[in-house]
Amino acid sequence: MSQESIRVPAAGAVFWAEANADGTFQAIAGAPPAMQVKLTAPLPQGIVSVSGSLGLVLQTSPIFYSGQPSEAQLASPPSLAAFTVSGTAQPLDGRFHPRAFTVSPTRQAPSYVPLRPSLQGTSIGEAGALMMNLQWQPASGSTAPASPWPASWSIVNLVGTRNGAALAFTGQADVNGDIIVPLTGLPPLPAAQTSDSLTMTMLGDQTQSGLSIGNPDALAAVSFSIGSGFAAQQTLSIQRGGIITPATLAIPGFTLQAS
Repeated sequence: MSQESIRVPAAGAVFWAEANADGTFQAIAGAPPAMQVKLTAPLPQGIVSVSGSLGLVLQTSPIFYSGQPSEAQLASPPSLAAFTVSGTAQPLDGRFHPRAFTVSPTRQAPSYVPLRPSLQGTSIGEAGALMMNLQWQPASGSTAPASPWPASWSIVNLVGTRNGAALAFTGQADVNGDIIVPLTGLPPLPAAQTSDSLTMTMLGDQTQSGLSIGNPDALAAVSFSIGSGFAAQQTLSIQRGGIITPATLAIPGFTLQAS
């Protein structure tokens, strides 16, 4: 009987990660999320995806050898044309927001899809959090859909400094525009200081309003108002240690300006 070998070369790997406030990402803490993945575009012929708790593995068609493959054969996988993987990731345990994604895997390095904690999966520590609801307001001369018009899946970033140290916090709205920005890592105030001055910016996309799954990669910087004029950034006076809302900030709310 002659010996045969089968090899299934990898075409790439896609891992889930957790988004940071500075735009980077990190490994997900704790158990990996239970994830339902649906591809929204066909893969190239000869490539299949295998879904797991950590992400996706992309594999090419099996290679058959009449005997044991040599080291040279193992070191020289078949050439692979560039391709993309598009799909949706729906965390079944509710810890993260669902999202659409498009990545271009390679054999040389893994690809990553950053996830953002859902309201359910957001932890509020002793430093407190900012809680709000985001709504779109049409620009002058444009037409808005019937009210309400939630700023679904928008991202809020807060940055500042304390004693020369950079501070950064972030959160993503759900489909209803509700959002929690935890202030985790904000140190206690010195005796001579009563609040922190933080600069707020927002990313949004009015076409995603009401969609069951958003796409963070399609968001762009938007102007918004906290009661007066619209601007690309606003300054908030944040007091550590409580649940901060528009009422505690003495503002009517947060409104994003649609184009």
